[in-house]
Amino acid sequence: MKKCYGFNDIALVQKKNICKSRSDVIIESEIIRGIIRPIPLIAANMASVTNAGFCSQLYKLGAIGVLHRAFHELEYLAEVKELASNCPVVAASIGISDHFLLNKLIKHGVNLVVIDIAHAYCDPAMDMCKHIRHMYPHVTVVVGNTININMLDEIDGIADGLKIGCASGSPCETAVTAGCYEPQFSAVLKFRERAHQLGIPIISDGSIKQPADFVKAIGAGASGVMAGQIFARCPESAATTVDIDGVTKKVYSGMASRAVQEKWRGSVHNDCPEGKTILLEMGESLEKLLMRYCGALRSGISYAGFNNVNNFSANCEFILV
Repeated sequence: MKKCYGFNDIALVQKKNICKSRSDVIIESEIIRGIIRPIPLIAANMASVTNAGFCSQLYKLGAIGVLHRAFHELEYLAEVKELASNCPVVAASIGISDHFLLNKLIKHGVNLVVIDIAHAYCDPAMDMCKHIRHMYPHVTVVVGNTININMLDEIDGIADGLKIGCASGSPCETAVTAGCYEPQFSAVLKFRERAHQLGIPIISDGSIKQPADFVKAIGAGASGVMAGQIFARCPESAATTVDIDGVTKKVYSGMASRAVQEKWRGSVHNDCPEGKTILLEMGESLEKLLMRYCGALRSGISYAGFNNVNNFSANCEFILV
């Protein structure tokens, strides 16, 4: 039985700084095959994080967001249409049986599809990848989530990115319900070498609470990092704002929570929710958040002895703390 580690368990190995200034560090990354962004941060496809307006702002500022799939169909298509009028990359989520919805989403402007399943290491997810690749060859495809490295070889040639993570998001309760979990640093690191060999960008999804977590996820091999909580705190996010004893809070719910599932589907499958709702303190603006995280990444890359995100992601070394 192997031992696994989270972001708090490790640190970057310091090496000689090769940058005259940290501002010289290049953090632009091909977060998904064919999609290069100045900031390798992705807002999670969650009902209390993204909507068309938030995704538009993210893109203009250099990052990207993915629309969640907990909309009713007409509302979903309207969100896609709004986003398509403002952004060249329109990212939206589907399930493994959403063939008819997929067609409508693409007709309304979606050109990046995220096959969104908690346990994506399964034949139906592969079949949906193959279907999209065959029927819509111009559409970019990402699938997730998994923590099993064998899935890399199965999606080679049919997917443009893979989301890594299981039960590491703060509102996720899969670890205490289904019992499946792996700390995020170890989950990502084991994919690094094979993902680079195959040329498949991997996205670290979950467990981002501080800028250092973002830096370590990139260093572990991720081309992009998906986060929910840090974005949900932003005033501009889709999370509902409430006032609790004079303090402004944001309502942050996991996609498998009772709150989201009952609003979306009318019930919780097997009456066993794998997510919860959390009240978060209101955070900084989206622009300030992105600036802070960019600064942290540039600094981390310089400490590790590199000057660009690609070399850092492929070769960064770590110590246990």
